[in-house]
Amino acid sequence: MILLERRPAVGGTTALSIGSLTAADTSYQRRRGIRDNADDLVEDMWKFDETLLTGDAPSLRRLYARESSATLDWLIRHGVAFAGPFPEPPHRVPRMHNVIPNSRSYIARLHEAAVKGGVLIVTRAEVDRLVVEDGTVVGVHAAVDGEDAEFRAERGVVLASGDFSGNSDMRAEHLSNSAAAAVPVNPDAQGFGHRLAADAGAELKNMDLLFGPQLRFPASPKPGLLDRLPTWRWLCRLEALVANNVPPALLRPVVKSLLVSHMSPTDTMFRRGAILVNAKGERFGKEESPAAELALQPDGRGFLVFDGRIAAEFDTPPQHISTAPGIAFAYLKDYRKGRPDLITRAASPKDLAAKFGFDPATIAAAVDSSDLSGELIVLGPVYSMLTVTEGSIAVDEELRVLRADGSTVRGLFAVGGVGQGGMLLKGHGHHIGWAMTSGRLAGTALARTASVPATNK
Repeated sequence: MILLERRPAVGGTTALSIGSLTAADTSYQRRRGIRDNADDLVEDMWKFDETLLTGDAPSLRRLYARESSATLDWLIRHGVAFAGPFPEPPHRVPRMHNVIPNSRSYIARLHEAAVKGGVLIVTRAEVDRLVVEDGTVVGVHAAVDGEDAEFRAERGVVLASGDFSGNSDMRAEHLSNSAAAAVPVNPDAQGFGHRLAADAGAELKNMDLLFGPQLRFPASPKPGLLDRLPTWRWLCRLEALVANNVPPALLRPVVKSLLVSHMSPTDTMFRRGAILVNAKGERFGKEESPAAELALQPDGRGFLVFDGRIAAEFDTPPQHISTAPGIAFAYLKDYRKGRPDLITRAASPKDLAAKFGFDPATIAAAVDSSDLSGELIVLGPVYSMLTVTEGSIAVDEELRVLRADGSTVRGLFAVGGVGQGGMLLKGHGHHIGWAMTSGRLAGTALARTASVPATNK
């Protein structure tokens, strides 16, 4: 078996994620006396957006729900450690399992398993076309370090190339202007699998739908504790043991460091009176859809501006700046401690203009258009970012790629973000859950049917 990776190392969008995985009827749930089942998971996933998710790909959602617990067990057997489960409404019971210490653990453990299983991993390999013979996909053509190569596959070809959020042309073709203009979390998500499958006659589904964009702070200039921890197998298990057994209060400092490093500011801040200005200090919208409005501004970059009254509100419960459902909340004081680089105080609009290089009249007009008064606090920069796109290749429950008429493209399979089959996934832990589940099922099915290893020439 051969794995072709376009980048210098394996990882992709999974390595950039928070790393939670949502599953039902798991060993972690049973250990805590939580009764759960796949049918309830299907229903609760649908409740995230009943209108949008009605009729998208219900058979695939049921497949994910039925297999999610087995996927979690499979990952655990490979050495991936989790903490949880944690609640996230509208899920009726805690189902969110958080990887320990972070999403890099998925990459480390599955890379080890692939190498141990005899998988040949070829990096810097960009696939440019599928090899089709007698209507069956039998391999791929790729450029490896600039050299042409053809890889033959007796088992079949599995596309696992992720979404198309990093491809500006595809965003412009399929998405709204604001979503097309947003900054992609993963610029390497170029939609190559979508193009390869379409060239082979596959149907693409729900290419215009997505959840986002969203406001996000840039990464910290200094790696946080969780980013610095090594992903040694024994250490991950020890960390999981601690995380699953110590009082939650002892974990809050670690969780808060995660929140202020990776999470988004809540739109509630704008409803309480904060304003959003662009890189020039202009207030450009009404903050009704702040991320979409910011996406159309230069560089998709802006700043949250608020006063002492709002600062006090978001320094204590019930208001918060960032949240990871069921785990912890981060307040302004947590940002002062964990991300001081994001906070600037100014005595007046003129002072603010001097600190950021804004035109004094421009920022003064922005503040005058609001109810802000007294000392000003700025949180940012903040960007309008696109985490993932939802449009994907049509697949059946065996992850076989489908044409518009329902027939299969023989020899071709798709998993993960490129193989969602039109299924829309909103909420924490669903994208990774589907990626791991679909990949596991496709690999298991192909391994059972294969008798001759893949070759290349």
